Amino acid sequence: MVSRPVDISLLMSSRNRAQGLATCLEAVATAALQAKNLQLEFVFVDNGSTDNTSEIVRNWSQTAPIATTLIYEKRPGLAVARNTGIRAASGKILAFTDDDCEVFPDYFLQIQKAFEGDHEPVLRGGRIELGDSRDLPVTIKPELEPAVLTADLHAGGFIHGANMAFSRALIDKIGLFDTRFGAGTAFRSGEDTDFTHRAFNAGIRVEYLPDFAVKHFHGRRLTEEVQKLQRGYAFGNGALYAKYLFDRRSNMRGMLRWDIRQAVRELITRKRPNADLGFTHSSTLKDSVAGMIAYWRSGKLQEDQATGS
Repeated sequence: MVSRPVDISLLMSSRNRAQGLATCLEAVATAALQAKNLQLEFVFVDNGSTDNTSEIVRNWSQTAPIATTLIYEKRPGLAVARNTGIRAASGKILAFTDDDCEVFPDYFLQIQKAFEGDHEPVLRGGRIELGDSRDLPVTIKPELEPAVLTADLHAGGFIHGANMAFSRALIDKIGLFDTRFGAGTAFRSGEDTDFTHRAFNAGIRVEYLPDFAVKHFHGRRLTEEVQKLQRGYAFGNGALYAKYLFDRRSNMRGMLRWDIRQAVRELITRKRPNADLGFTHSSTLKDSVAGMIAYWRSGKLQEDQATGS
């Protein structure tokens, strides 16, 4: 008997979050039960956990209504883990969410609907609702209107790695995630922004669709936690600015100029955005510049190592 091709592969990576996995995995199971007409698989990458994360997934998979592949990837980094998952996945569509998210019950059905009419690769991001009202309203995207990425928009935050999907053909066209970026790396963040930016530069349609959705239980309830997160995002953006600074196809230079203009305007007007969360354009620009310097130093270090200096 010939098995059917896999329609959708859901990829998730995790590190030392054993205590919070149960509801996340049950949400995957619920969504799989609602999509019995689809051939699904779940690829879970344990990114070097020292707790019993793998054991929990292994036990759950024994009765789960979705074929599950568990991989232990000891090399740190979200982009590394995602690339490992991509290599192991066999689905025509690759979907991604995070270990602190819960997919909606119709998740797989909505993804199938979104991609069924495609004749070429498309990168899509879905809605991200706040899972716990006690958490601060960050790292979410609750917009209800579809949108398409254009050259005058920043790729960062247009879609989120916590809820994105694309056909395998996109990997064939633009390659895997840049493992220098993302959580667990020196540049702290930006792997999804870089991936989105590369897709857009390659002429791929990038769109946001609210129809396939997840709830994000990020757990950040203190302004200090949000400020730390924002600094990491700005640092990663700075590294991306440095990566694309001399690429004429890229609009990253325009985004950097926008950051500079906003910081100058803030200094002149004394008006600060998101004052309740402690965000300022000046501090964001400072962290971005630090990220740019770190990127250049990293490149110089690699050059010195290659030449034996």
